[in-house]
Amino acid sequence: MINNNDTKYMLIAIEQAKKGMYRTHPNPMVGAVIVKNSKIISKGYHKQFRDKHAEQDAIDKAKESLKGAVLYVTLEPCYHHGNTPPCVDSIIKNKFSRVVIGAKDPNPLVNEKSISKLKENSIIVTTGVCEKEAIELNKSFFYKYMFNKPYIRLKFGTSLDGKIATQKKESKWITSEESRKYVQKIRAEVNAILTTSNTILHDNPFMNIRDSKIIKSHAKQPSLIILDTKLRIPQNANIFKTERLIILITDVMNASRNSLKLYNKNVVIKYVSSKNDKILLNDIYQIAKIYGLDDILVECGNKFSKSLFDQNAVDELLYFVAPKILGNKSLNFSGITPINSLKDKISLRINKIKKIENDLFIDMRRI
Repeated sequence: MINNNDTKYMLIAIEQAKKGMYRTHPNPMVGAVIVKNSKIISKGYHKQFRDKHAEQDAIDKAKESLKGAVLYVTLEPCYHHGNTPPCVDSIIKNKFSRVVIGAKDPNPLVNEKSISKLKENSIIVTTGVCEKEAIELNKSFFYKYMFNKPYIRLKFGTSLDGKIATQKKESKWITSEESRKYVQKIRAEVNAILTTSNTILHDNPFMNIRDSKIIKSHAKQPSLIILDTKLRIPQNANIFKTERLIILITDVMNASRNSLKLYNKNVVIKYVSSKNDKILLNDIYQIAKIYGLDDILVECGNKFSKSLFDQNAVDELLYFVAPKILGNKSLNFSGITPINSLKDKISLRINKIKKIENDLFIDMRRI
C-alpha cells in the first residue's frame, strides 16, 4: 500500500535521478533514497554510463547498518550483470525490509525479475509510486522497449499567425534568443538530431550544443542523421565542424566507397533505396537502432514534417510561438496534410506550457 511518505521520498529520489542528466545514456537516469526510522540516511544516483547504479551509490554512502531500512528507487533494480553487479543482490545482502519502486523496468533482462527475487527473500515490495514522473524521467528508454522504435520529438517555431518565414523567406530570427538557447537544452537531452539536406542547404546551421553551461555539465554533442538522397551537402557545411557521429543516409549507389573521402572521419554513409525520392521511415529507424540512437529530435522544414505527421510518427511536438505577426503572404507552417473532416484531426495532449522571454513554448504529446 502507498502512503504519503512514499510519495514524498520518491519525489526526492526523482530529483536525485535528475543529477545524472545528459550523462547516463544508454542507461536511464535513476535516483535512490534510503530511509530508516523515518529519517533519510542516504541518497544516491546514477552519475554516468558505466558508473555504479543509484542503489549501490546510496548503499555505499550510508554511515550505518541498513538492516530493516526502506529503499526508494525510481526504477526497478537491475537483475543482470552488465557493467556493474546486479543491484538486487546488494539490496538482499544489506537486509532491507522494504523496497519502493517508481516504475518497473521494461528491459526484458529485468522486467519484474528483481521484484520477484526481492519477494522471494521476504522483502516487501511496493511499485507504481510516482510512476508517471518516474517514466517521464526516461521516456525514450521506456518507449524503445514498448514500441521497438526511437522516440521522435519534432521541433518548430512560428509567429503568432503561424508563419515560419517572411514572403522573401527570411526566418532569422522569428523566435527569441532565449528560445534558441532552450533548443540547445533539448538537444542535450536527446542522442540524435534528424534533419534533411534541404534544411542544411537553406540555413547552413551548426545543429549542435554551444551553451557553455550545458557543455560544462558534460553533455555529449548529439549525433546527426541527415537525409541526403543525392549527397548534395558540401563538405565545408557548418554541420561538419562539430566532432560527433554524423550519418548521411542516401540512395546514391556505391556512395560509401566513392564519397566517404569527401567528409571527415566521423561521417558514416548509409545507402538505402528510396521511393519517389523519399527515404522510408523504417529504414531510418533501423539505422538509428544500429547506432543506439533512441531519442531523436527532428529539426527540418515543412516537407519532412508533413511526412512524419502523415505516418503518425511524431511522439512529442515542441512548439515555440513568438508574439509577432508576419502577415498573410508570409510562409505558413504547412507540415500537416489538409483534412476535410474533424474526425481526421491530429489530437495532442498539452504536457507543459512555459514562457521563454517573450515567446511561448508548448510541449505536446501524442494521445
